[in-house]
Amino acid sequence: MAATDRILAAIETVGMIVLTLSALAIGIMQVVLRYVFNTGFPWSEGVFVTLTIWAMLLAGSRAARDGLHVRVTVVVRYLPARAQRLTELVSLVAPLALCCVFFYGGVLYTHFVFRMGIVSPESYLPEWLVYGSVPVCMGAFIARYLLLIFAWFSGAGVPSAQVPEAGDTL
Repeated sequence: MAATDRILAAIETVGMIVLTLSALAIGIMQVVLRYVFNTGFPWSEGVFVTLTIWAMLLAGSRAARDGLHVRVTVVVRYLPARAQRLTELVSLVAPLALCCVFFYGGVLYTHFVFRMGIVSPESYLPEWLVYGSVPVCMGAFIARYLLLIFAWFSGAGVPSAQVPEAGDTL
């Protein structure tokens, strides 16, 4: 499990870094071309947005690993220990089910767009490459939630972000 977690974390980290830096380079290039040379590339905005979406979806998977993904924890704190533990499991299974639905829908739509051979008129990228972010990143989310569920069953619990309590200083 730890090896799978490390491999997935490495893929997410490298993906986030490469995609974000690529988007940043394209954004800076476009600004310089537009404001210094009064020109630019028509495809830059579409590619910039696509790279940013891919990077942010991978970051969401990484956030789930580190307990930073959005969860409601206010009510859970006041439940008995046994109910808290059960609520932790539900908080992992529910997003896992949702990610499975998104994964399945993403695979179907990406396959449809691939078979149609649609190319984006603004970025000149094949649309399957754009929509392929959904099944790929949802696959990463699914792997993350499965790892967290296995950790829950082994008694490790669910990682949670350190939220300051009332009166804590930052």
